[in-house]
Amino acid sequence: MLKYGLTTFLIFVCSFIEDAVAQPAVGWQEEANINEVIYNAPLQIISGAHVSIHQLAAQNPLVVAFVFTRCSGICTPLIIQLKESLQFAPNIANKKYNVLVVSFDPRDSVKDMENMATRFNLQHEGNWEFAVTDSISRLISSVNFNPVWDEKTLQFDHDALLVGVNSQGFVTKKLLGLRNSKDIGLLINSINNVFSPTYRLPAQSNLFSCYNYNPKTGKNTPGLGMLFIALPAILSFLILIFIRLVSKSKSV
Repeated sequence: MLKYGLTTFLIFVCSFIEDAVAQPAVGWQEEANINEVIYNAPLQIISGAHVSIHQLAAQNPLVVAFVFTRCSGICTPLIIQLKESLQFAPNIANKKYNVLVVSFDPRDSVKDMENMATRFNLQHEGNWEFAVTDSISRLISSVNFNPVWDEKTLQFDHDALLVGVNSQGFVTKKLLGLRNSKDIGLLINSINNVFSPTYRLPAQSNLFSCYNYNPKTGKNTPGLGMLFIALPAILSFLILIFIRLVSKSKSV
């Protein structure tokens, strides 16, 4: 009975650790480049004006959405969700912000972006800007955005990404995936330098973190904290084994 119990316990622990190591590091990706300056890319917006991203941010802090006009996947839901969420996001009525939708596809032209704005009925929205840039590689690198071209589908494989940029050009918050109005509200607050509670990420100074994040591999590995969590159960099994061995030796 004890042998089968120990085997079950070990299988459970191994499965748990394997799942923890394999889990996607979305939270860690959102923390990358926070409080760093976004690259000051020159932009051409659909009105015909030429302006840099820092100049736009100085006018009003920015919510930057990265898309491409030929996208058959996440780009359309991203813009629709953002448009709707901004209508219901809490406590942003008196906050300053503009939305900058910028293409990361070098094939996109100003006309393509204008057509996209028209498709979403955003061409006349005063706080929405649609733009292209000839410095897209440096811009997306500055926010750790890495779309990958797929020759089979002729599409970019990429995340839905929103980046908050304050009036000084610093990245204050990033959101991966389609997010609700509450998350959008927190993003708007961050670019207006309103404090939002966050949790400290594990680092080398956190000796007893449950997980250690490796930025090169993008994976988590169990840390000392996980060992301390499992230690009572491990000790209990060792005590049971010891008692069993002692009782056997006495019976002999």
